[in-house]
Amino acid sequence: MHTLIIDANERTQLEALARKTKDKKTADRIRIILALADGYRARDVATIFRVNEDTVTKWKNSYQKRRLFSDWLATAHRGYDGKLTRAQEHELEQYVETEMVTDAATLVDYIKDRYDQVYTVNGVTKLLHRLGFVYKQTTLIPGKLDEAKQAAFKQVYEKLRDELPEDEAIMFGDGVHPSHNVHATKAWIRRGQDKQVPTNTGRKRLNINGALNLETMETVTYFSETINAEETIHLFDKIQATYPNTRKIHLILDNARYYNNKLIKAYLRKRKCRIKLLFLPPYSPNLNFIERLWHYLKKYIIGTKRRQTFKEFEADIHAFFDNFSDYQDKLRQFIGTEMHLIKLQAS
Repeated sequence: MHTLIIDANERTQLEALARKTKDKKTADRIRIILALADGYRARDVATIFRVNEDTVTKWKNSYQKRRLFSDWLATAHRGYDGKLTRAQEHELEQYVETEMVTDAATLVDYIKDRYDQVYTVNGVTKLLHRLGFVYKQTTLIPGKLDEAKQAAFKQVYEKLRDELPEDEAIMFGDGVHPSHNVHATKAWIRRGQDKQVPTNTGRKRLNINGALNLETMETVTYFSETINAEETIHLFDKIQATYPNTRKIHLILDNARYYNNKLIKAYLRKRKCRIKLLFLPPYSPNLNFIERLWHYLKKYIIGTKRRQTFKEFEADIHAFFDNFSDYQDKLRQFIGTEMHLIKLQAS
């Protein structure tokens, strides 16, 4: 049998591809060609790679008949085309994109009824991966958000931020009600084992009314039995006491009813009040930076440790805010600096 001849350039390409490819079958085909080029007989190569000698000969012949190196490489990478035609696969893609397909098993019946082709659940899963789909969490968004209003508010905010005088500040306010319990979270766990975290039986909550200064990454918080207009006024007093030399404090809030209460309106009309409220469009928590702070609190402070008593739970949350500067670097990265606009998908 004549030795397979490959030039130096192709050998370099083949060797590099054999090292980098994650597909074992493709890597073996390349190494078989390299072995033949090194003078090994087909029978010996078949023994080394544990394949049939006819298979070695077939791969050698396909390589020799190539017009270009890329032609043979495409052949080596080409996998099973599947039972559906390209048109049917495209139609299936459109179906999966527009419908809520939560289980590959539902597509087994769909494909059988529509295309008269039989797939297993595993086969459908592989087909979906090949078509570019992954199985992941859906994204919940407010059902009544207005894209245009959100975009307009973002422009207003950015103009205010970029032109803000040195003696003014912008803060983002909101209330949160964390419950005395742990939450399931992801962690590094030894393969084949579980990491159990006991839950608490109580459902007692903390009520926190807060405001975040995104520029300085500082917070003002007020803990209370409930969150209403009266307690919100206490938060406003605390904000003004925290920033005694700031001429005006722009406080961005959602449209909670107590923010529009007559007591709040009367408070804002006071001559010495330096707070000016700026309301977000309805259904726009994605534009409120303090919502990202609450998410961090729940995920990394509350959700990772079981507190036996509510007193421990409350103490740890107070400790988080009392030592807020220790978390600044992580929080800056987690919260970011840009408002996130939600682009609604066409229905």
